[in-house]
Amino acid sequence: MKVLYTNAASSVEAWITNAESSLDSSARKIVGVDVEYDKLNGSYFSLKKATVIQLCVGTDVLVYHICHADERSEKLYEFLYGYRYTFAGFCVAEDRTVLSRSKYYIHNLKDIQAIWRDLDNKKRLQGLKDVAGAIIDPIYLEMKDGFGRKEHMMWADPPPLLPKHLEYAARDAYATYEVYRRLDVFERGFSSLFKHSEKKRGRDW
Repeated sequence: MKVLYTNAASSVEAWITNAESSLDSSARKIVGVDVEYDKLNGSYFSLKKATVIQLCVGTDVLVYHICHADERSEKLYEFLYGYRYTFAGFCVAEDRTVLSRSKYYIHNLKDIQAIWRDLDNKKRLQGLKDVAGAIIDPIYLEMKDGFGRKEHMMWADPPPLLPKHLEYAARDAYATYEVYRRLDVFERGFSSLFKHSEKKRGRDW
């Protein structure tokens, strides 16, 4: 992974420019997205706010400490708002709500939790680590180990993020991207089988 951590709008916009170049030359225009909050539980008088936005394209990850941003990025707004790309997240309802409080909106946002689950896993609610562990590698089952409530309360702390938090944020974004990318590959592969008769299919070895 190549990770850019920043709170500077100019750095965010440079990253987006490079990401758009990569996406526009690719047949599958997928962006992994995740959002961290300033508190675990909000209230009517103290709403959750976005502290960190993570974006991933391929192995390039942006970790944007938005609660300490030097200025607003209109390029980020346009990148998220349009329909040119497919944004993939996990359990996205709250991410969408929290982002809207910062006046950023993602329209073409897919929720991995709503489209796939591991049938061998009996947990009623499966998290990103469960899905990534099943689809990418079992090592991802440990991706959130050692990161608890105390750590989650530190996202709004002054920059820079602690190495532990930076690694957590980057890994979440990459896992989200890679899970959706693989699901997309699987879906297109299965669909292609149904479009061709059995007579036309055969081995190439």
